[in-house]
Amino acid sequence: MAKDRIYILFGLVLKSSMRKGTKDMKSKMIVILSLMLCDLSAAHAQILDAFRGHIEDIKSRFGDHQKIDGQILKTGMIDTKAKGQDLIHNASGGWTLVRVGQQLYLQSGENFRSSPGPDYHVYVSNGPAIKDNDEFSSRQIEVGRLTKPNGASYYLLKTDDPKDVASVLIWCKMFKEYIGSADLTPVQ
Repeated sequence: MAKDRIYILFGLVLKSSMRKGTKDMKSKMIVILSLMLCDLSAAHAQILDAFRGHIEDIKSRFGDHQKIDGQILKTGMIDTKAKGQDLIHNASGGWTLVRVGQQLYLQSGENFRSSPGPDYHVYVSNGPAIKDNDEFSSRQIEVGRLTKPNGASYYLLKTDDPKDVASVLIWCKMFKEYIGSADLTPVQ
């Protein structure tokens, strides 16, 4: 869309310059080139954001495990055979739903691992775990950014009803990519 506007401006400058002369054309060309550079810098900004995200991901892999004690209500393992997993986008390990007082937490296990990524987020759903990109929908409720891509970490949930949490999903928000998911089943 921005490129279309630049092409229209370029056409108007050429048309106008034929009538007025080269001095006016030079100033308008400078404006158009500046607009084109702004458009390029938007693409560069996304690349820089992805790069920064990867740096944060790498730094957080070396932190201590973050665990919360409470009543374990549900457990599940990431489905490593899911259609959406590949060499670049994958995860493994366990997740639990934990009650502490009246609050629910989602806890990744010490064995949790995910591939490096710039913008991984944790989602929950009251439905079964999705298995690929095209299954992502409004049924997935964002919990927050994945804080520890390797090992244990916990996330406070907005709900206090365990029925609202049947599955967990790790999703790359920036590139809309499936990373991993697990169905959570009640502990007997």
